[in-house]
Amino acid sequence: QEDQESETPQITILFDESEGVASTASNYYFLFDMSGSMDERCSGKRKIDGAKEAVTRFMKNILDDVNIGLMLLGTRSGDDYAEALPIASGNKEEFLKIINSLHPSGGTPLGEALSASVDKIVEQYKKQLGYGTYRIIIITDGEQTGIDLKKPCNYLAQHGFIGLYSIGLCMKSSHTLKKYSLSYRAANNYEELEQALVEATAESDVFDPNLFDENLYKADSTNR
Repeated sequence: QEDQESETPQITILFDESEGVASTASNYYFLFDMSGSMDERCSGKRKIDGAKEAVTRFMKNILDDVNIGLMLLGTRSGDDYAEALPIASGNKEEFLKIINSLHPSGGTPLGEALSASVDKIVEQYKKQLGYGTYRIIIITDGEQTGIDLKKPCNYLAQHGFIGLYSIGLCMKSSHTLKKYSLSYRAANNYEELEQALVEATAESDVFDPNLFDENLYKADSTNR
């Protein structure tokens, strides 16, 4: 992804400072695949069941002041994807309640959902006035069923402050997302899925105000 970012012009983010608060909070936005193939078995159990258990264990490591959000793939309604939980802090219990209620269905419109996720992250970026860290974390067991990933991934690359972390669950070969992701992990069992999630949220790039790149955003002074 580094080469892609260096070649891709960055989008200037406009925001009104009167409508936000500077915050260095971390933001993790999860795309969870609940498509029909998640009903298949892998490593001794249904993929959806193993993923639920891994996510539940993983969430114990997430601090309460971290902002998390959730987008679901395979909703079988509307565009076959939908935001299930807006980005916020203190919502781990609600996050797990949603995850543990899921039943596999529908397709895998990764491209469409990824573009929508970038827009959700941008909204949060504006609220934090350009401060903080931002990651989209995808858990999927198959290739997309919607639009080609190139356009939405290029759209994400135009927002250099967003890191894409992808996890391919029980896949026979690497996912197309691998070439677009800051980090890609193949998880062949649920312990590896849990570890991949831990790595995706590791605080290796905690926001440093001293390194803040003012070129990635621009305050909209016309609304002050």
